[in-house]
Amino acid sequence: MFPKISAIAKIGNVVMPDLWHLNPYLFIALFALITLLLFYFIDRAGLFRKDKLAK
Repeated sequence: MFPKISAIAKIGNVVMPDLWHLNPYLFIALFALITLLLFYFIDRAGLFRKDKLAK
């Protein structure tokens, strides 16, 4: 088990855009878009805390 984990750890200091071979600005834009869509769908579905609704 340790050799498998050790092989993963040998990658070093790598960021997500490097792992996926993307431009960092494209990655930031996609992350922001996905985040905004997630917040939009949470708002539309009404999945917010009920104690905040009582005020």
